[in-house]
Amino acid sequence: MVITIQPNSGSFKPQSNSEDENYGKVEYLDGVRRVVVQQRLSLIEALTDFDRRNKYDMWDADTGEVLFFGQENDIGDGGCQGYCIRGCFKGHREAEIPLQMAVNDVNTEYGGKGKYHLSKARAIGLYPCQCGCCATCEAACLGCCGLCSREACCGTCWIEKGLARLSTYFKGNETHKIQQRDGGCGKASFVITDEVSKRVVYEIVKEELCVAAICCNDVPFPIIDANGQEVGSITKYWAGGKTGCSACWQEANNASTHVIVFPATASHSEKLAIIGQAMLIDYTFYQQKNDDNSS
Repeated sequence: MVITIQPNSGSFKPQSNSEDENYGKVEYLDGVRRVVVQQRLSLIEALTDFDRRNKYDMWDADTGEVLFFGQENDIGDGGCQGYCIRGCFKGHREAEIPLQMAVNDVNTEYGGKGKYHLSKARAIGLYPCQCGCCATCEAACLGCCGLCSREACCGTCWIEKGLARLSTYFKGNETHKIQQRDGGCGKASFVITDEVSKRVVYEIVKEELCVAAICCNDVPFPIIDANGQEVGSITKYWAGGKTGCSACWQEANNASTHVIVFPATASHSEKLAIIGQAMLIDYTFYQQKNDDNSS
C-alpha cells in the first residue's frame, strides 16, 4: 500500500449544489474511489501522555482534495471529567465527531452536529485473543457493564452493554450502524447495517488473528458484500508512508493512517459508513497507548 498523493492544504472538495433530498443520493462522495483517513499527531499527547481529543484529516487518495476534517467533541463537562474518561477508557470511550467540509465550517446545522456526523458509543472493543467473556470482565473492571442506568451515577464509570459500535448521520438522520462482533478469539469482525432498510450491506472480516503492524507492515481489513465477495478494503497504512525515526514516532503515539478502497457500487451514504468503519477500527485496535496492540 503506497499513497503518494498528499492533501492539498486548505483545498476542500467543492460541494455540489444539486442534492437529492434522499440522503443516499447526494453527490459529495460520488466518484471518490479511495480515501485516506489520518489522525493528527499531537505533540502534547506524545510528550506528556495527556490523552487529548482526536483530530482526523480525510482526503481523496487520487486527487489530494480534502474531504473532511473531524475532531472529537468535548466529553462530559469538557474539562477534568473528559480527561479522566479518555485516560480510563482510551479507545473504548464515546466520541461525537462532526465532519467539516470547509475550513470555517462550524457545523451549526442539525442540532449543532453538522451535515455529516459520526457517533461512537462507550463500549468495549474486543482485541485479538479475547472472547466476549473477557470483554465483559474488562467492562466490569472499568465500569458497571451497563447493568445500571447512566442516570444512577455521574456517568464517568458507566459503560454500555455490547461491543464497540458507531453510527453515521447525514442531515441529522442515522443512516448506518457499524457493530463489532465476536469473531472468535477476538478476530476482527464488524458488520455495517443500513438503518433504513435494516439490512446488512457490508461485513469486515479478517481471518488472520493479528492486527498489529509488528514488522512495519500494512494491515488489511477486507470489505465483504452481501454475496460474500471481497469488494474493497480498509488498510492500516504503516506510519502513513513515513520511514525511519519519524515512522516509529508516528506509530508509537497512535497517529494511525488508514486507506480505504471503496466498493465500486457503494452509494454516497455507504461510503460515509465505511469511513466510520475505518474510524471504529482505529479506536478499537489502535488507540490503546503503551499497549502491544496499538502498533
